[in-house]
Amino acid sequence: MNERWETFDRIWAKGANGKMRMRLMEKVKIRGLNPTEENCRDYWMGYVRCYVDAWTGQVYHLNPRKNKVKMKMLKRRRDDKARNSGKERSGRKPHFMGRHGSKKNRNIQRRK
Repeated sequence: MNERWETFDRIWAKGANGKMRMRLMEKVKIRGLNPTEENCRDYWMGYVRCYVDAWTGQVYHLNPRKNKVKMKMLKRRRDDKARNSGKERSGRKPHFMGRHGSKKNRNIQRRK
């Protein structure tokens, strides 16, 4: 990761007329972010991700570590995973839909 960070610093240091810098700024603008150095760096490093609001279908491009309020609005908090994993540890198995527990799979396992 450190190499990518240094590469970005070199790209950004070339000035406002550098081709790569202009291309990065355009990509960030297309995603609805301000083309600042910080947002361009987040995009370059891969921190900016695409999230879709389940209710409205609206698409957001943001860094989940920096936009906690927006992530909470989208119901994408980090503690949601922690809450759900506690159910599995308490002894209850998760319910699977489909062919996970079908007879065919059990017969195949017995033959081995």
